Amino acid sequence: MRYFLEFRAQGVTMRRLLAIFLTVFLASFTGFADIAAAQQSGSDNSYFEVETLNPGLGDGGRINRDTPQATVESFLHHARAGDHAKAAHLLDLGQIEPDSQRRVGLERARQLEQILTRKVWLKWEDIPDRRDGLDITASPKALMAGEPRRSIRLALIDLEDLPVPISLERVKPADGAPVWVFAAQTVDNLPALHELYGENWFERSLPDWARAQVTSGLEAWQLIAMPVLLISSVLAGWLVYRLFRNAGDRLKPRFSGRLLRRLALSLAILTGAVIGYVMQRHLFVFSATIDTFLGPLMLLILFGGGLTVFVQTIDMILERTLIRDIAELEQPENREMRAFQTNLSAFRRIGIVLAVVFAAGLLMTQVNLFATTGVALIGSAGVVTLILAYAARSALSNIMASLQIAISKTAAVGDSLYFENRWCYVEKINFTYVQLKTWDKRRLIVPVTYFVSEPFENWTKRDPNMTKVVKLRLHHSADIDSLRARFEDFVSSNDKVIDKDGARVLVVDHDASGMVVGFYATAEEPLSAWTMECELREAMLKAARELELERAEGVQYLPAERESRVSDFATEQNEEQGKPGDPPDED
Repeated sequence: MRYFLEFRAQGVTMRRLLAIFLTVFLASFTGFADIAAAQQSGSDNSYFEVETLNPGLGDGGRINRDTPQATVESFLHHARAGDHAKAAHLLDLGQIEPDSQRRVGLERARQLEQILTRKVWLKWEDIPDRRDGLDITASPKALMAGEPRRSIRLALIDLEDLPVPISLERVKPADGAPVWVFAAQTVDNLPALHELYGENWFERSLPDWARAQVTSGLEAWQLIAMPVLLISSVLAGWLVYRLFRNAGDRLKPRFSGRLLRRLALSLAILTGAVIGYVMQRHLFVFSATIDTFLGPLMLLILFGGGLTVFVQTIDMILERTLIRDIAELEQPENREMRAFQTNLSAFRRIGIVLAVVFAAGLLMTQVNLFATTGVALIGSAGVVTLILAYAARSALSNIMASLQIAISKTAAVGDSLYFENRWCYVEKINFTYVQLKTWDKRRLIVPVTYFVSEPFENWTKRDPNMTKVVKLRLHHSADIDSLRARFEDFVSSNDKVIDKDGARVLVVDHDASGMVVGFYATAEEPLSAWTMECELREAMLKAARELELERAEGVQYLPAERESRVSDFATEQNEEQGKPGDPPDED
């Protein structure tokens, strides 16, 4: 009975939980349905209230201004059909006197048509087609996500040094329903924008066939002017290149000659970009189809050429003023200069990175990358961006490793290294590679990532002094004191040995064939240490040979195995050559 009551109580509890769950689910479903219905119908509470809308234009008939997309479509339809009087009804002329609205409205409609055609790339899917202007495609994290709007910006266009928007606004006159029109501020900016981007004297002088539209948004003259602009830019760049190269050849032995030759290509690219940019801004005002790509491209080349000229000029000045002989730079008295050149190299690389970032940001600002339709084009290429970033990962890794060397200073320009069984100097630390100069004047080009990941000996780090040891294998009966005396004579007479008292002779090992004797001496820096080591080895071998010839009975210096092999070899040679004095062969 007790178990039955417990089971029944559990059943009641489960039914209650199920009822609560169903209630919450139905409430949520009803709420979502209400929200969806509200969004579908659109809210009519978001607009600007005005007393009247364009009273000076009169009745324009039936014009669709219910949604932002309908307003833009209607304006382009009537304007391209030549009915600018009807297109003027899609403008907010509230800042113009009613008596002048008809005349000014016709003029502003023509101006806006040219501005939209030439400077604005309309992305129709981004223009809401709802009365309330709500963007149903916006991310939930967007500021206006799920909210009705009364103002929408279509584009941002540079006007002198100040970007101005092309905007739509939803206005409600006192005697009518809310409608979408081009904002009054946009209409007010149209004369200045048209002066900069509208038809200029060049276009007005063209014949009718050249001004006829060939394809969407492109006139015939634009298809001709595009190659003319490119050819003019290339020709101007080539002339500048030849001019600077010839001037550099005439002044070649001098610093100015080498500077002109080095800057010739960069200045040619910069000149071509300047010519193209000026022609594109002031002579050939192309439509948005071309201008969306050509403008950023010209600015990119312009910034890149200017940055290259700046960097190369700085490099030439540094090469002229700083020590270029790495062997001289490695000398102990140039320690401060070595640190200065390394820091300067690091600052140069960091400065280039900052300049590239600054130029990229300035470029994006100039082309309104985040406010115009160009962002949609670049955003749609997200996959291509990822592919390019993956392809450039090696170069980016080398750049970061180069900055790592600059910060940690594991190696400096002029440092003496022992890298992969090679004695070499650090000659240059670039973005992607380290240039090493070996003792025999060869150059090793090592990727920076490989250089920082492999161990190496820095013989100049902290203290350039270096102790060298020369090891000789001698017979057990060799007189070490005699060799020590010869070694002390060498130390006292050699100027490269700086620590006279620290030089010593030690027996460091022995085996059945003899003993190993080490001769230790310290030099001031790696180059002197290497030379001193060679001289010390030569002097000790000479001393061992002389003492071997002068040896007393039972005293040997060379190992017995080596002496035996030399004697056997000499005997074999004498027998083969049949020297006089050899005993005759017995019959």
